[in-house]
Amino acid sequence: MVSNRTLKIFDDPEKLAFDAARYIAGLLDEGHSSENKFSMALSGGSTPTRLYEILSEEPFRSTVNWERVEFFWVDERCVPPSEKGSNYWLVNELLLRKICIPNENIHRIKGELSQEEAVFEYKNELLNYFSGSDVGFDLVILGFGEDGHTGALFPGSKEICDVRSLILPTEGTYEDRPSKRITLGLRALNHSRNVIVLGTGVSKAGIVKKVFLEKDSELPVSKISPSEGRVMWLLDKDAARFLPDRFLSKSSCWNP
Repeated sequence: MVSNRTLKIFDDPEKLAFDAARYIAGLLDEGHSSENKFSMALSGGSTPTRLYEILSEEPFRSTVNWERVEFFWVDERCVPPSEKGSNYWLVNELLLRKICIPNENIHRIKGELSQEEAVFEYKNELLNYFSGSDVGFDLVILGFGEDGHTGALFPGSKEICDVRSLILPTEGTYEDRPSKRITLGLRALNHSRNVIVLGTGVSKAGIVKKVFLEKDSELPVSKISPSEGRVMWLLDKDAARFLPDRFLSKSSCWNP
């Protein structure tokens, strides 16, 4: 178990999402002046949707200095940004269009392009933003699937063995969603300063058990371990149902 991994368990998804929003707001205030930029990479899927809604509501809508946040995406499906299958579309509907943020702060993956073109353009976007140095996001928000995938890094794929690429074309079928995707690689994800991994519902309990009890290091989500960053796992009780009592302290926190 990696030493920089922290687990927090909540009674229900609503409390989890609100605490995640408070944690994000705290990071934005932690050692950052109002002039400094804060880079945040977002995931799609169903798990983080309530979090994005809460961030778009009060008190976060008006108390967070959104103009200093630079939004990136962890992964994207190969569809136009106007389609509901697009991760950009999801975040835009739930969050971006409801807050005050300059267009130049939005760095989406262009899923309407070919995979090769989208990878090329997004890689250049990342390198330009980080001035040619190694990509290191201030915050990455991740979910995980019932198969243990995270972003668009799927079990058994060659991409989970690639620690050199910043961004990769991938293919994977999950819940009948489009199979061709673009994803950040482990090099980018594991160079982040902070990572939040969200998990809710009984369908995620098996993966949580594999990660925390069986220590299955081959699952893509298990490979999220920033060399110098922090990983915060936020789970509801349903997702944590197979964890023993030692994980359920009164403070709801557990540091391995």
